[in-house]
Amino acid sequence: MSDSLGAPLPAPPDRLGRGLFHASRALAAGGGLLLVAITLMSVASIASRFVTGRGLSGDFELVQLGCAVAVAAFLPWGQMRGAHVMVDFFTEHSAEPIKNQLDALGAALLAICAAVLSWRMVIGTMELRASQESSMLLGVPTWYAYALMTPSFALLSLAAFYSAWRKLQRPTR
Repeated sequence: MSDSLGAPLPAPPDRLGRGLFHASRALAAGGGLLLVAITLMSVASIASRFVTGRGLSGDFELVQLGCAVAVAAFLPWGQMRGAHVMVDFFTEHSAEPIKNQLDALGAALLAICAAVLSWRMVIGTMELRASQESSMLLGVPTWYAYALMTPSFALLSLAAFYSAWRKLQRPTR
């Protein structure tokens, strides 16, 4: 893909696509705001370490949990933009219909994997909550991060199924 990620991207023409597009964009914006908050906390911790000799207790735990949630939040938007890495070395000179079918297959496989991940994350969230597992220093329940990441993978699955369907709808030449 040669388009810049900063270039404006119009929403898909159909209602389902627009809904997925806007939900994915909102989730990515939330992930971006979370990263800004993590950055500010890290700066505060470093400044505190410089001034007082002690950083914020457990800051690395919050960075770990927050980054996991933020990265998961970006995945659906990447799928809706078509910005995931594609290796087209073997299909570079193939006909457009073949490329579309292979892209649709790849998107469908991603959708299935993301659906399985979101299903297993629901189960993992319930098990972590039941076991009351928490971070070592702050005691933050780890199931919070799982619960916050699960919608990202569910939305990724829907976005990838939608992408596969759109690829199959392209006219053949």
